[in-house]
Amino acid sequence: MEGTYTTLSDLLLLEAGGKAAGDRNETREVLNYARALEQSIADLDNLPISSRMIRNAHRTLLSGVSRHRGAKIEPGEFKRDQNWIGGSGNIENARFIPAPPKETPKAIDELMSYINREGREYASPLVDAAMAHYQFEAIHPFADGNGRVGRMLIALMLADYETLPQPLLYMSPWLEGHKDRYIDTMYEVSRSGDWVGWLEFFLLAVAESASETISVVEQLQELQTSYHEQFQTARRSALILKIIDLAFERPVLRVTDIAEKLEVTYAGAANNVKILLREGVAVEIPWAYPKTIRFPEIIDALTMD
Repeated sequence: MEGTYTTLSDLLLLEAGGKAAGDRNETREVLNYARALEQSIADLDNLPISSRMIRNAHRTLLSGVSRHRGAKIEPGEFKRDQNWIGGSGNIENARFIPAPPKETPKAIDELMSYINREGREYASPLVDAAMAHYQFEAIHPFADGNGRVGRMLIALMLADYETLPQPLLYMSPWLEGHKDRYIDTMYEVSRSGDWVGWLEFFLLAVAESASETISVVEQLQELQTSYHEQFQTARRSALILKIIDLAFERPVLRVTDIAEKLEVTYAGAANNVKILLREGVAVEIPWAYPKTIRFPEIIDALTMD
């Protein structure tokens, strides 16, 4: 969404401390999204979903991005100028005009009050998330990054409501594939009050995104079992299995990180990595320094269509 694309390999390499082979700005944006979501979910242990949390997430989201993708905007601050949707750069022809800047803080506070209201435990978490996501996008509080923060809010609410123990439901790819309908159904809420159409669309997005996630998890479980069977012999080092399990957490790893996380010597980590390279389970990334490996079958499973 919002014109941001990267490969999983580049994202994982950048996360591991390396330099992505593709567009670093695009990859940085996606990594920022992941870090903003992780931090926000961690903050839920001590804070409710709030304006402060949303603005902090926005600040992380736009950290270090190129100017044409939001760095000229004040990260973490609500919009100061009126924004609009559609109209080819002309507000007079806009399809939708969100809340004006002076009303934005109040509108966001009212949305946060709804999210944290008493008695919410008797409501459907998915319906609540759908309604809050629509309202956030209707307010469009930031000058840039509203779509990303709005989808982050869905994951935050489902985590806060304890509907999901981890943010495993990633809806952006499905929504990107149905972008026109996504925009049209939200617009119809504003134009004609068609909440039923929006809720039906949102719940379909949840169901199909969840189904795709289940397929990915099942394939990863099968792959992990296969690797264990392949290397679980008396002649193999137990460290190999630990490296394999670590790879399912981070499919791109520096040898130095393996040694540190598993509390072994660099030589011990490197020797076992050689076996994984020889068996074709891992491949070395030639341009990365220090020595970095990736696990292509794990990455393929994560990006399966």
